[in-house]
Order: sequence, then C-alpha cells, then structure tokens
Amino acid sequence: SKELTQLKKEKKWLKEPDKSSLQNALKNLDTAYKNFFNRQKAGFPKFKSKKNRYKSYKTNMTNNNIVFLGNKIKLPKIGKIKIRDKYCQIEGRILSATVSQTPSGKYYIALCCTDLPQPESIKTNKYVGLDLGIKDFVITSDAVKYSNPKYLQKSLTRLAKLQRELSRKTKGSSNWEKARVKVAKLHDRIVNQRHNLLHQ
Repeated sequence: SKELTQLKKEKKWLKEPDKSSLQNALKNLDTAYKNFFNRQKAGFPKFKSKKNRYKSYKTNMTNNNIVFLGNKIKLPKIGKIKIRDKYCQIEGRILSATVSQTPSGKYYIALCCTDLPQPESIKTNKYVGLDLGIKDFVITSDAVKYSNPKYLQKSLTRLAKLQRELSRKTKGSSNWEKARVKVAKLHDRIVNQRHNLLHQ
C-alpha cells in the first residue's frame, strides 16, 4: 500500500481510478497468494489479461461516495450514471459496489448492503425431495415434473450461423468486433433464459 502511494506520484494513470478499487486489487492479490501457500485448491496467481472480455472492479463506500438516486447512481471518480431499472429499491446501508462488463458490452452494478430487515420464515412442517434430471429438469417427491426447455439446443442453429460469420472475418477488424458482439449477445440470451427458469 505504501508503494502504491509512491507509484501514484510517478505514474499519473494510477490517479484515474478511485483509491478503493486499487486497494481492493491489492487485497485480492494478497488473498490469492494466501490461498496458494495454504495449499488450498488454488493455483499460483495469474496476471489478468487485458484481452479478457469479462471486466470488473470493486469500490468501497467511504464518505458517502456511493449514492443511489432513483434512476441514477453516483460512483467515485465516475459521477452520476443513468441506470435502466427505474423501479429498483435499495434497502439498508451500502457497503460496496462491484461494476462489471460482459463480453456483449453490457454494464452491471451489484451493491452490497447491510442492516437489512430479515423476513421471518413460516414453518409449514412439510418436506419435498428434488431430483435433477436431463429429460425432465426437476421431478419432486410429490410426482410433479418440470420439463427441461433445453435453451442451448434451440439456439444452436443460430449460434452456429453467427460463429461461421465470425470465423470468416479478419480478426481485430470492426466487422469482426460486430460479429463477436452478436455471438456474445446470443450467449447472454441463453444464460438469461436459464437463470429465469431457475428463479421461477
């Protein structure tokens, strides 16, 4: 941390992100080394490539620098950002925010909050067993079956077509980037369909 303060004086680009994001990167590196030396199921820490399409950073709440303003959110060094979910309600006290970008170019922000009221669970004294399968998604002990929609198989024809188009483009060109985003968006759609099924 002391070296980071000194490096900020030498390298101006280190002043661009907020201090919490840099400190969290140091903490993550420290955790990675501890996991490696404690002989846990973790390999030697690797450098994060700039070519990786999944990008994220975490910033902590200090001096009210993360503020939720209805349809906007204020982040340190970035300022106010318009968000799509206008009806989102934040409960409790904000501790940190994680900003992430998907390969399709979409940005998401996850807020970690505390001091939330815990809902009381009602005891029904009923039990159910779940069996996960391939033909049927879930079969319960009450003999209720939930079919498996197989979203990937339904999208395979379109996915193959888009991937063929991508392979014919010159890597790094603007047309290649457009084709890559189309493939990433289709993968996003399949992931969202699966998540929606799981939540329902």
